[in-house]
Amino acid sequence: MNHRFMVPDPEAKLGGMPEPVGINYLKADPNMNFLLSLYAKEDYESISKDLSRLGSVAGNELDALSREADRHPPELITYNKSGDRVDEVKFHPSYQRMEEIGYIDFGLVAMSHRPGVMGRNRSFNRVLKYSFWYLFAQAEFGLCCPMSMTDSAAKIIKEYGSDELKDVYLPKLISTDKDTYWTAAQFMTEKQGGSDVGENTLSAKKSGDNWLLTGDKWFCSNVTADVALVLARPAGAVSGTKGLAMFLVPKKLANGERNKYNINRLKDKLGTKDMASGEVSFEGAEGYLVGEIENGFKQMMSMVNSSRLSNAVRSAAIMRRSYLEALYTARGRKAFTQKLADLPLMKENLFELLLDTEVAASMIYYTANIFDQADGGQQQAKGLLRMLTPLLKGYICKRSRYVAAEAMEIRGGNGYIEEWVNPKLVRDAHLGSIWEGTTNIVALDVLRAIRKNQSGQLLMEEYESILSELTSSHVKKAAKLCTDEMLKLKEEIEKVKKNHHASQEISAKRFMNKLYHLCALAVLLIEADYDIQENASYRKLYLLLHYYHRYINTNESEGFDESIDQWFENVADWDQIPQTAIDGLLKSMDSEILQN
Repeated sequence: MNHRFMVPDPEAKLGGMPEPVGINYLKADPNMNFLLSLYAKEDYESISKDLSRLGSVAGNELDALSREADRHPPELITYNKSGDRVDEVKFHPSYQRMEEIGYIDFGLVAMSHRPGVMGRNRSFNRVLKYSFWYLFAQAEFGLCCPMSMTDSAAKIIKEYGSDELKDVYLPKLISTDKDTYWTAAQFMTEKQGGSDVGENTLSAKKSGDNWLLTGDKWFCSNVTADVALVLARPAGAVSGTKGLAMFLVPKKLANGERNKYNINRLKDKLGTKDMASGEVSFEGAEGYLVGEIENGFKQMMSMVNSSRLSNAVRSAAIMRRSYLEALYTARGRKAFTQKLADLPLMKENLFELLLDTEVAASMIYYTANIFDQADGGQQQAKGLLRMLTPLLKGYICKRSRYVAAEAMEIRGGNGYIEEWVNPKLVRDAHLGSIWEGTTNIVALDVLRAIRKNQSGQLLMEEYESILSELTSSHVKKAAKLCTDEMLKLKEEIEKVKKNHHASQEISAKRFMNKLYHLCALAVLLIEADYDIQENASYRKLYLLLHYYHRYINTNESEGFDESIDQWFENVADWDQIPQTAIDGLLKSMDSEILQN
């Protein structure tokens, strides 16, 4: 497989304002091709043409549509000309066309639920599915929220819904027909609740075979959804999350009438401006119970957990797009008689973005592969996934803010102007850490996974398995560095399991970040070994050593800064990296560890 960097390298010039428009995001991303060759294997060939087609659409039509839709937010039409309450939302045509691309042309919602999408005779697994979403989100972040909630709602109805709900609603949610597809939402947040969902007060009263919902929801993304999964408290239910049930609430009833809930207003958001989020009041709206009445919150959290990983995929996509913009700018603009990309400090900027971006993608693909194993019934994978999901949500979504902001600065003043894509990337990136649980919430969830799901022990077992399969002597040397840190992590995990006190919560985010970095090193061991076997290249091992030096052992070590100056262009272009490029880096590491 040819991994050459396939974005044009424009001739740098004074006053140049380069921008990577009209390109194929798949062909421009050798790292994605590498990860697909590792995790998708023969399946990659079967979907490569469609994936490339989306890469081209994302870099051309979708990117242009996304920028246009961002400039024309939706408008709430509360009443029609006759004075009737309609609560319709008027979307710009660019947003409607993006919906066609996502829901219909590429079936991003339906692809994991049934065969037939893009002519495939079986459904898409997580690795393949998230590959499509990763490309789509590089151009459009906001629409991924409604698509993700529709995807998750279909899964919830399939797993917990009655036969009647499945028959009526599931076919619409996984349709790729322009005239029949429906979208879904999850209405969970209330004013007094926020992250503390147990404080929610929306009430549900039994009425025949159905329920009537009364009260308010404060933050409802995809507020125009055809159906919403809503948490409400049945009359007489206990307080807290245990008293919440899940209801499916359609926008329109079977007789065609509007259901009894109103959209009070649309939110004026910092980012994802093209997607309608609003405030909703239920006035005896008809809803249908989903699953067991006492398991509503657990069911909703299974939906949220799935969305969390999707959220991390989208944030990783923003990182990739931001890096691409930065690299293109630095290579096409000249200052101080040189290309910006040739200036030593700019190489450091670009290398940092490259490293963060590639590792985020690596973690996404590794976790998607674990998800596929969990879907196949592997219990160890399920326990590991329980920790990886909040881990990726917590770190990648927060880190994407930094990467997007750094890419904006690399473009300079132009990067701050709304005519360029950088402000949109920065605005959208900030939402990733807020959706589906703030960083504090997911950091505490990582601790819960270790205490209740044995995820820490499973991680150590997974690491031992990774070590046992390494073949390269150089990668094994690097693994000794990782193993020393893993043993320290094991001790920390044991403390988390045995004790539960305030100091652990105070350091929860720091612990989560460290855990992410060490998991990333384990994943890079897999990739480095594969890279040497398949490509006779030490590129991934080079990145592993730099990642260790940058995030684990931050002491000054000889040769690292010099190696960035010498090898950055080769690394960025996916030229083969020779063994000599990493020999000196290995020697400069802790000699005692390497001699063990």
